[in-house]
Amino acid sequence: MNSWNEGYFTESTYTYGYYRELSPIFMRWCLLVKGIVAPELTEESFHCELGFGQGISANIHAAATPGKFFGTDFNPAHANLANELAKTSKSGAKFFENSFEEFSKREDLPQFDSIGLHGIWSWISAENRQHIIEIARRHLKSGGMLYNSYNCLPGWAPAAPLRELLAIYDRYSGKSGAARGRIEPALKFVEEMIAAKPAYMNLAPNFAKTFEHIKKHNPDYLAHEYLNMDWDLMYFTDVLEALEGAKLEFGTTATPIELIERLNFSAQAIEFLNKIDNPTVKEQSGDYFINRQFRKDIFVRGTRRISAFERLNKLLAMNYVLMTPANNVPLTFKTVIGEVNLSEEIYRPILEFLQEDSYRPKNFNEYLKRNPEKDARILLEPIIILVNGNHIMPCQSEEAIKAVKSSCERLNAHICERARFEDAINFLASPITGMGVAVNRFQQIFLSQYKKGDKTAEKIANSAWKIFSRQGKRLFKDGKAIESPEENISYIKSMSEAFLANHLPIFEAIGL
Repeated sequence: MNSWNEGYFTESTYTYGYYRELSPIFMRWCLLVKGIVAPELTEESFHCELGFGQGISANIHAAATPGKFFGTDFNPAHANLANELAKTSKSGAKFFENSFEEFSKREDLPQFDSIGLHGIWSWISAENRQHIIEIARRHLKSGGMLYNSYNCLPGWAPAAPLRELLAIYDRYSGKSGAARGRIEPALKFVEEMIAAKPAYMNLAPNFAKTFEHIKKHNPDYLAHEYLNMDWDLMYFTDVLEALEGAKLEFGTTATPIELIERLNFSAQAIEFLNKIDNPTVKEQSGDYFINRQFRKDIFVRGTRRISAFERLNKLLAMNYVLMTPANNVPLTFKTVIGEVNLSEEIYRPILEFLQEDSYRPKNFNEYLKRNPEKDARILLEPIIILVNGNHIMPCQSEEAIKAVKSSCERLNAHICERARFEDAINFLASPITGMGVAVNRFQQIFLSQYKKGDKTAEKIANSAWKIFSRQGKRLFKDGKAIESPEENISYIKSMSEAFLANHLPIFEAIGL
C-alpha cells in the first residue's frame, strides 16, 4: 500500500461525476429556502472544495460562478486533470495536490465564503476529519457555508456488515491493481457466502437484496466506496458536534424536498416530531423515521435568519429557468412515504409559463402579475419540489452571467472536444444557473456540430458518423450492433432530430 494514500483506494481514479450541492449558488439557495442569510456571491468571493475527485464539479463551478476557487485532492491524477480543465477555462482556479493536513497548514489561503466536501467525511480517518475541521476553523468566513455529505446511521446499520466483508476480503487477499480486479473477487466472495446462507441473514433479511443492488454499480465507484481502510458511520449529532469545533451550526439540508414534512413523514410521525422542542433532537429523530442512509447537510458559521415574508419575496424575485420540457415533467413521484400526486391545476400553468418565449428565464413576480388571483404563498412548495427534481433551476444575476460567460464557453468547448474521443465528462457549465448540466456524449457532439454550422439533423448525423467511423466504432440499438454505415447514420439522425426539438432550446436558454 502506498504510504501517501493513507488507506484510501487510489489504484484507479474516481468517477467523472458532478454534484450541484457543491455549488455556492445552490448552497445559498437552499439556505434561503430555510430563511437563513448566506454570503453574497461576487467577484471578490472565495470558495473551496476538499477532495475534489476528478475536479468536474470544482471546475464547472469555478467557470460558472463569480469569485475564485481553490481545492485540494491528494491523488496526483485527479489534480492533473483538474488543473488542465482550469487552465482551459481560464477561471483562475487553484487546485493543489495536498493532503488535508498539508492544506490545513498552508499560509497562502484566503478566507472562504464556502467550503464543500462531497463523499469525503465517511471515508477518511478521524485524524483527517480533524484537519478538515481545522481548515474550516481557520479559513471559513463568519457567515460562510460548509457543505458536507456522509453515510449515516441508523439507515446504514443493517448493511454495514456487508461493506465490512468486502473490505476485509480485499485487505487480506493480497490483491492490488485496478478497481475491477479488486472488487470482482470481493463481490464473488460475498455472493458465495450468501449462497451458503449464514445465520446472520435471518436477522437481516435484506442483506442479499442490498448486495444485489450494490454489485450493479460501476467498479471504480464500488472500490472507492467500499475498499477504503476507513469507513466510519456516524449519526447526525456526531457530525454536528465535531463541526462545532469550527464554530459551525447546522443550517439546512441540500435536498430541498426534505423541508416539506408531509412528503417525508406520516401524519403520526409529524405529530410526534413537532412535540420535540430541541431542533437537534428533532433533526436526529427524523432520521429514524426516514431510515436515512446518507445526509447532505449545509452548515453555517454564524446563523442569521430572515422573516418568512422576506424569504418568500426573495425567492419570488429570483429568475428560474425550465430544464425539462413542460410536458415531460412528471407530476407523480415517489418519496419515502409513498407516491405523491401533484396538482395539475397548480403545476401545469407554472411549467407552461416558464416554457414561454423559448424557455427565457423568468421570475414568479411576473407570474403573479399575470395571475393576480393567485396567493403567492402557494408557489413556495412548487418551487422547492421543481428545483429538487432539477426541473427548474435558480438563475444568477445578469452581472454574474456576463462575468462568467467566456470561461464557461472555453470549458464547454474543451469538454465537447474531448467527447469526440471518449465518453467521460457528461456535464457542461451553464453561465445562467452557475451550475452543471447533464449533457451526454452524443449531445455534446451534436451541440458542437450545430455551433460549427450543421443546422439540420441530417448534417449533424453525417458529421457525427464521421467521428465514430474514423475510430472504428459502431452504434448499438437494443443491445445489438448496427452494421451498415447507412443504418448508423439513420439512427444518429433520429437522435439528432430529438436533440434539435427537445434539448437545443433548453441548452440555448441556459447559455450552452
